[in-house]
Order: sequence, then structure tokens, then C-alpha cells
Amino acid sequence: MTNTIRVLGIKIAWPVIIVDLGKGFLAPFIAAKFMTAYSPEWTWLPLVSGFLAILGHSFTCMAGFRGGKGVLTALGVFLCLCPVTALSSFAVWIILTAATKYVSVGSITACVALCTFSIMGYVGAPYPVYDKIDLPLMITCCVVGVFVIVKHRGNIKRLMNGTENGFGSKRKTPKEI
Repeated sequence: MTNTIRVLGIKIAWPVIIVDLGKGFLAPFIAAKFMTAYSPEWTWLPLVSGFLAILGHSFTCMAGFRGGKGVLTALGVFLCLCPVTALSSFAVWIILTAATKYVSVGSITACVALCTFSIMGYVGAPYPVYDKIDLPLMITCCVVGVFVIVKHRGNIKRLMNGTENGFGSKRKTPKEI
């Protein structure tokens, strides 16, 4: 999404946003409907299908098994599986991205928030509103959070070197660095 906005503009990015969110949401949603209809004991099916949607987005065969970082697709997955946790993490993303002008800082921090909020939902921490999260969902949230952070390792290096491009800023050239 970020690259689409930078290169092609926000009008072209809206379909990308909708498709990335949609595929993330629909994978566990369809799996949950299938599970409910045919095999209620397959509670793992929506978790696995959501995780596979994120992996498919991040390692798409149409781009030589290189793809996006999976942030929007993960948001779609967790909007289906644990909407309050997902929206709380998205709020963290909005705040950090707006404050720092770095989408990567917002994304990395939102992943930390996803892990934290899912653990809080699992242990039943006194947090005003939270999803009741079972152990497999908490583990999935944490695995996806770590996966997305690892996908941002290049951004983390650039942030540490001071060469990361801020959102809305022009691309830094080697002379400026």
C-alpha cells in the first residue's frame, strides 16, 4: 500500500487497500463458515487460513516469491478473528504513523500492540474493552506480529541509519544521506 501511494497516488491505492484487507478478512471468514457447517471441532481452520493468506501476500509467486509485508492483510485477518484487538492495534498504527510520518514505525509498533493486546485478552487483563482470546488465537497473533516485524528488518536498518523515507516526503537520495 505504501509503495502504491508513493508511486501511483492514493486514488490507485484504494483498490489495493480493499483487496489486501479483503483477502485477509475473507480467508478466515470463509474457513469459519466452513468449519461451523461441516466440522465444528476444526477451530484451527480459520487461524491457519488467515496465516496462509498473510504468507501468500508476503511471498506471492507472481512477484518471484517476494511481496508485501503483510500489514493490511494481517489487519483483515484479525478484524475477522478478534475485531477489538485488531482495531486497537490499528489505532496504534494511526497514532504512530501520524506522529512520526513513518509507516514502518506505525506498522512495527502496531504489531507489538497486537501481541500485547492479544496476551491481555487471553489472560483477561482489566483492559476496558477486549476480545476474549483463546490460546491458539493468542499464539497466532504473536506469530504474525513477529513475522511482520521480521519482514520490516530493512526498514529497521534504515530507521537506525536515518535513511528511511517518511510518508509524504520525497525519496532520499544517496547525496542527501
